[in-house]
Amino acid sequence: MRKLFSSKKANRNKQKASARTKRNAGIRFVSKDNDVNENSDMIESSGLIENNDMIESSDVVNNNGINEYIGTDEYNDMDENSDMGYDDKWSKSNKRSTRNSERNKIIYISLMIVGVVLATAALRIILSDANEDAAARSEYEQIRERFPEVSGPVNNSSNDINEPIENFDEEEDEEEDEEEAERELRKLSLDELAAINSDFIGWINALHSIDYPVVRGRDNERYVNITFFGSQNSAGTIFMDYRHARGFDEQVVILYGHRTRDGSMFTALERYLDADYLRRNPNISITTRDGSRLTYTVFAAKVTDAWDAAYNVGVYDTGRASEVFPNVPQNANRFLLLSTCTRGNNDEERLLVFAALSS
Repeated sequence: MRKLFSSKKANRNKQKASARTKRNAGIRFVSKDNDVNENSDMIESSGLIENNDMIESSDVVNNNGINEYIGTDEYNDMDENSDMGYDDKWSKSNKRSTRNSERNKIIYISLMIVGVVLATAALRIILSDANEDAAARSEYEQIRERFPEVSGPVNNSSNDINEPIENFDEEEDEEEDEEEAERELRKLSLDELAAINSDFIGWINALHSIDYPVVRGRDNERYVNITFFGSQNSAGTIFMDYRHARGFDEQVVILYGHRTRDGSMFTALERYLDADYLRRNPNISITTRDGSRLTYTVFAAKVTDAWDAAYNVGVYDTGRASEVFPNVPQNANRFLLLSTCTRGNNDEERLLVFAALSS
């Protein structure tokens, strides 16, 4: 029995020694019943894990290791860097938004300033134009009130232009005397007007609204923006073409006047484009420098341009007037042309009114 017991004990010791040898060699020890030996001595003596430094330096860690890693400075630095990246993006986006907002505000303010400047400039122009119109109206009203002998409505009684002009000169002696007296009275006013402006050459009455002195300057530019009294004004003065050396004694006489904003000067001439209106208001009265009164009857009106042949005929080739002018009456041989601008933005467009001397 002792021998048997000793033999079994020796075998167990031998197995333990063999297992210890295998563990030292890195071989996993399994008991006969396949239970894993978890003896702490085995772990400590194992070649797989030698010390705590290996766990700390290992790339593979347990849950405790992950928690410990999250708590490290390196992880915190990563977290801070991540926050910094987000903050950076937000900051840049916010700055861009702020810059865009400031830029839009600057553009808006600039546009507002430009709008105010333009509106102010437009208002000044409107006020300036209105002041000019008022000044011109006032000046010419003063002249009419001062010289009633030459101012006044025109007689639109019908005259037959086709009747020879010389027949209109046959008047009774009594009417001639009255006319002569009126002429002498007018001449006093005309002399006074000539004393005010040496370029004064006559007076025109037409359409109940055209009632102005007429001048002839050294060129056709002088009175475009100068009034009868010599004031600078866009209304200007009614003026005769400077090349008419004999004044109203010329075969063809051209008078120029503005079409104005307030309907003054030659603006009313556009009414002659209405045939019915022309028929009812045909006459134009001219008072000459010596006090004579001439009546012209309108026979045509048209919209044309500044290069119309009528302008050339009126100055250089008066003998062709009956060929160039439209609808010329049969016995007409002396003509009056009234020229003005038209509505719209065409600077070359003109309105021409044609009239023939009737008495």
